[in-house]
Amino acid sequence: MRLVTFEASPGCQRLGILIGDHVVDAALASAAYAPAAKAGAPTLPDGMMEFLNQGDTAVKMAERVARWAGAKLSKRGGKVVGLDGRTVSYRLKDVRLFAPVPRPPKILCLALNYKAHAEEGNVNLPEKPYVFIKPGFAPVVGTGDPVVRPPQSQNFVFEGELAAVIGKRCKLVTKDKAYDVIVGYTNINDMSARDLGKVPTIPGLFDWFAAKAFDTSLPMGPSLVLKDEIPDPNNLRLQVRVNGKTVQDETTQRMLFKLPETIEYISGLITLEPGDIICTGTPGGSKGALKAGDVVEVEIGDMGVLSNPIADRK
Repeated sequence: MRLVTFEASPGCQRLGILIGDHVVDAALASAAYAPAAKAGAPTLPDGMMEFLNQGDTAVKMAERVARWAGAKLSKRGGKVVGLDGRTVSYRLKDVRLFAPVPRPPKILCLALNYKAHAEEGNVNLPEKPYVFIKPGFAPVVGTGDPVVRPPQSQNFVFEGELAAVIGKRCKLVTKDKAYDVIVGYTNINDMSARDLGKVPTIPGLFDWFAAKAFDTSLPMGPSLVLKDEIPDPNNLRLQVRVNGKTVQDETTQRMLFKLPETIEYISGLITLEPGDIICTGTPGGSKGALKAGDVVEVEIGDMGVLSNPIADRK
């Protein structure tokens, strides 16, 4: 099952279930779904964070609603109708998609998690997961949204990555339990102004804030693919294209630290919460300064394509 945050009319973000080329309003559809419409029965929330905070209960309800809505849509000219008689399903091309988790509590990113990427930077491989944090939610944008290049950067680059989304509040998670706390996966692009990270007066120091924290620096999407669709996140093809040309083509098998080791390490230091994003690092090939008008696409397995144009600040 795949979930999205979408807007069918301006100013109204909603939680949606992606079914083929349709998006179904999760809250309104669950209210119309026969068992849920009974007095006292739970319905799905209208926002992604509320959904994630409800945990497995919401996931199971969404799966039932998705099957019910899918059957409606499979009929010729099929649509999903709410309790008030209005249509609550939309063609994907007619809605705007936001990042599936528009306001994640934390954005935790791995650096140097592929050997080829470390070799490009002429740096040693880390002995444990090398984690930095992007601040708040300002970096997050959805597919189709412009990424605004910091005007002072002359080495603005893409970094296509697989990201895991945490679905449970947890701490001290052991490797064998790591997948239990993941709700699903999404594509991300860890945009980087690498030249702004250099600190000439202090050799060896890298300014992660200057290089990584700017607004629009984390495109995410197009959807949150629940983990039942991805039995092995360590065996996915990751491709990045710039203006249609493939510039990164790798498999997640080559990650130095897989998600179990990463989650064990991070949760040994801080508490993870529903909606936290763990970005697993980029492979080799993330080089070549981007300019306004370029379009960057990140495709991972069959999780869809995250596509963003580059723009200069107005």
